[in-house]
Amino acid sequence: MLEAKVAEKTKTLQNSVALLESYKCAIDNASSVSKTDKKGIITYVNDAFCLGSGYTKEELLGKAHSMLRHPDQPAATFKQLWQTILAKQTWRGIIQNRRKDDSSYWIDATITPILNERQEIVEFIAIRHDVSQIIEQQQTLQLMATTHALTGCFNRLKLLRDIANFNAPCLLLLDIDNFSQINDFYGYEMGDALLQEVAGYLVQWCNVNPFCHVYHLQADVFAILSSDVARDIFLERVYGLIENLNSQTFTCNHENIRLNFTASITCENASDLFKTATMAMQMAKKEHKTHLLYTESLGLDTIQKNNLIWTQKIRDALEKDNIVPYFQLIYDNAAGAVVKYEALMRMIDDGKVVTPFYFLEIAKQTKLYTSLTKRLMTKVFESLKGKTYEVSINITLVDICSLEIKEHLSALLQEYPIGSQIIFEIVESEGIQNFDEVIEFIAIIRTHGCRIAIDDFGTGYSNFTYLMKLEPDFIKIDGSLIKALLDEQSSRNVVVAIVDFAKKMGIKTVAEFVENEVLQTEVTALGIDFSQGYFHGKPTETL
Repeated sequence: MLEAKVAEKTKTLQNSVALLESYKCAIDNASSVSKTDKKGIITYVNDAFCLGSGYTKEELLGKAHSMLRHPDQPAATFKQLWQTILAKQTWRGIIQNRRKDDSSYWIDATITPILNERQEIVEFIAIRHDVSQIIEQQQTLQLMATTHALTGCFNRLKLLRDIANFNAPCLLLLDIDNFSQINDFYGYEMGDALLQEVAGYLVQWCNVNPFCHVYHLQADVFAILSSDVARDIFLERVYGLIENLNSQTFTCNHENIRLNFTASITCENASDLFKTATMAMQMAKKEHKTHLLYTESLGLDTIQKNNLIWTQKIRDALEKDNIVPYFQLIYDNAAGAVVKYEALMRMIDDGKVVTPFYFLEIAKQTKLYTSLTKRLMTKVFESLKGKTYEVSINITLVDICSLEIKEHLSALLQEYPIGSQIIFEIVESEGIQNFDEVIEFIAIIRTHGCRIAIDDFGTGYSNFTYLMKLEPDFIKIDGSLIKALLDEQSSRNVVVAIVDFAKKMGIKTVAEFVENEVLQTEVTALGIDFSQGYFHGKPTETL
């Protein structure tokens, strides 16, 4: 009897060992694996780990895992990593490592503490996957998204980011007067060559003044942004630059051409630097001045008056139930049919349909934004009664973080069992700081069958890490990229990269701003799943 029990226990143990060996084999074949002791000394690596790092097992065993640390990886990452695993919790994140040959590679790592029967940490096991290709694609996208295709200068998106990040910046806008006449007289090729000459001149000037950075915002508008320099020094230098530009002769294709520039300068209201510089530019042109320095007295009263007017309009619209959804159809390129819509907020003001461009920012400033969002959501859900279409609703980080909005949305999803018809479009250009709160929100609404889209992808804070964390069902490719698809190779490259990545991740893509048949043919040829734009239809009051 005892021998039989021993044999049975032995067989069970052998089966367990065999299973563990199979699990280990499966993990080893699919992943890079390492183990360390409690001090981070490597005790085990598999072949995939050696292949990825460039080291042999003999070179790795007994060494500190920190030998693979890349100097560009922030120390805070490892501080947070150790705090997590020493608290007996699993840590996951993306880390930049350094190979034996000093080249870098990126890994998506999961590190788990192994505990004994007394719940004491014995060692750590790390399972990782190489995501270098994805990160490189992300970096390429970021470069493309922040660079002007013609001149190679940073673009408007990069300028807005830098304004937010620089310490006490000053801004100069430069507008080439009547540049369209250059294009009309000499042709667009000559105009492009001239813009490249101007860009080159400004880049050289910034090289001499390294506290300044040049940006090409649109066809005939450039910008210079300062960082870490006194206002008086900046003003002195840019006044000299403006004078030199207006006396400079540019040579293109053996033609000597003189240009006239209008300039605006601002060093006030860092949060609204671009807005105030644009305001000063408009006034400079109106008053036919070569340059104008913005001061608050130039337009503050007008802005405040406008804000008061629109605040009252918003209050009236809410009171009279004049906040309504308009619906723009979304076309399935494979099926050749309309399968879903996007709900867009509109205000009815004295019989006129007003877009959020005129009132949404003011609503945020006056704390009326939440009321607008709740009203729109309610009407969208009511509009879907008895219908089978799917509808997308834009949702911002302000909405996701608002307890009032989340409670209202939860009540709607309980009252209207149509979660499977709702897609929430996260406005990604706002950027996400607290991923945990966003991921928690997504998890909750998915329990109701709702799905997630990332709006305006390809600009703003677009990156692949963002997508891997949120795991959306749809990516809406930014309209500026789609509109430039046929004319700008850089925009085309970005779109192709997005579509390729989305297919690998099993994410559906939507092209925004499809305005004609040529664009529709092109986005279909690129494998984009859905199209949205005036070619298929303008927003209407009903589904």
